[in-house]
Amino acid sequence: MKTAKFILAIVISIMTIQTYSQNSNELRIYYGISDSELLRNSDLDGVGNYDVNNFNEFGIKYLRQVKNNFSIEFGLNLLKSDIEHRVMMWPEGYRTRSEKLEIISIPIYGNYSFWKYLFVNAGPILDFQTTENSIDSQSGIGYSLGLGAKYNFNNISIFLNPNFKRHAVIPFEKENYHQKLTEFGIQFGLGYRF
Repeated sequence: MKTAKFILAIVISIMTIQTYSQNSNELRIYYGISDSELLRNSDLDGVGNYDVNNFNEFGIKYLRQVKNNFSIEFGLNLLKSDIEHRVMMWPEGYRTRSEKLEIISIPIYGNYSFWKYLFVNAGPILDFQTTENSIDSQSGIGYSLGLGAKYNFNNISIFLNPNFKRHAVIPFEKENYHQKLTEFGIQFGLGYRF
């Protein structure tokens, strides 16, 4: 419950910034898919394999223009995925268990536009894992790097944003050989400029 109240307070704060703004603002909604893996700094024997499947994300972003080509992006993102954990059990063979992974993320990016249709965005992500499962908690601070394209129709925009994300770079709960969700993905969506 504390997490939900904290996230709600941040969203309300972000939305009220536009009231005092005299610069260009944009509100975006998006959907994303990703090729993801749970990576460790070293291989461990006997822990099995984890496969991340059916990865998708939904989100909303608020962009506030600071200078001509530079904006600050704030957002709220829900990530959902299935995890398949396979362990070799001798002599029976592999035993498989399916689990759900859900993470609420708050990205805070810098966004630089260039050549009219392109942009780069990068910055930290604050993650809160909302499901309990056998993987190390992905709650913590991560980062994202992206390169995207956008096209504007008056106040409406469409965009594609290929990106690389790494979660739990600084985990809230430290584990030995901590697994880190790592993704190569793409987001696509609509924006409204006001």
